[in-house]
Amino acid sequence: MPNKVTKTTMLAIAAAATATVAATAPASSQETISLTAISGYPPPATWVGSLVDAYMPAVDAILAKSGNYKINWNKGISGQIVKPRGELEGVETGIGDLGVIVTAFHADKVPLYDVSFKTPFSTLDVGLVSATTQKMVDTFPQYNQTWLNEFNQVPLAPTGAVDNYMLWSAKPITSIKQVEGLKVGAAGPNLPWVLAIGAAGVQTNLADAYNSLNTGIYEAMIVWRQGAGAFKLCEPAPYAFDASLGAVNGFSLNFNRDVWDSLPEEVQNAMSAAAPAWVAENVKRVNDGAKWGLNRCQTEFGTKVTTASPEERNAWAAALPPLGKQWAEARNKAGQPGTAILKAWMDEMRAADQPIARQWDRD
Repeated sequence: MPNKVTKTTMLAIAAAATATVAATAPASSQETISLTAISGYPPPATWVGSLVDAYMPAVDAILAKSGNYKINWNKGISGQIVKPRGELEGVETGIGDLGVIVTAFHADKVPLYDVSFKTPFSTLDVGLVSATTQKMVDTFPQYNQTWLNEFNQVPLAPTGAVDNYMLWSAKPITSIKQVEGLKVGAAGPNLPWVLAIGAAGVQTNLADAYNSLNTGIYEAMIVWRQGAGAFKLCEPAPYAFDASLGAVNGFSLNFNRDVWDSLPEEVQNAMSAAAPAWVAENVKRVNDGAKWGLNRCQTEFGTKVTTASPEERNAWAAALPPLGKQWAEARNKAGQPGTAILKAWMDEMRAADQPIARQWDRD
């Protein structure tokens, strides 16, 4: 009998202790936050693929360390929510919580990001362009003020878009003199590059380029290697003239400001800390895509590349109007530090010993 009483008593004490621990231990719960990322472009676009494959997993890994928060990602990409060029308005209005803004499409709204298009023939290093753009953002508060005050957005990081523009054509081009009178397709920021050497410029985009080249709407186009390969532009234009026009910036990863302000600080910190992973992966994909694109063009369509002589390259650069100073003066008049940004940009190129054909802040 004593043994039974002792055993029962012990069991009761153990049960009471367990109940006490359960009642006093802090509750362990994880909050799930749903976020919609938008882009009009599909994952093969380097900046979108990097968002899905690098940025989102990096955020998840950071948050998993504490286990306090988890993101439920809604991938509103490939034009499901906004069309190409619609990302800026989509993030501004809150249709999307975050997205990659193609700044090259909005030079009228975020003109400070356009400096790389006003300084061609300066660098072929898209990683340097990304880092220099970030340095400009960090140095000149007007970059972030424009996003915050005018477009209700919090920018996390910019990155490069193109490693090197080349002139692709239906017939061989070995000199800039052959471009005179030629119908050449280009995006808006690139048109001045070909107009200066006598081309009949045609505003265009990648979506229309194949048919336009194939039907002769224009006979040549300014495009980069990855784009030429991915969109098969080297089939109707199998000749490439490489004058090292150079690399440009083109993207900014942004949050809707209202959404950002509603996020817990730990989540905000994770979103910011993961941004370099997006930048690094995009730069890698741009560079890898350049090799892939040229290889496809050469193996499938017999592309032949002519490299411009230093004299030809310098002559092309010299033929352009003073794009850098014109841009800087326009920014100065708008109350922005155009001259200071242009000089800072070119100082970074010079410090990195880049193949600069023209000192845009000096002439």
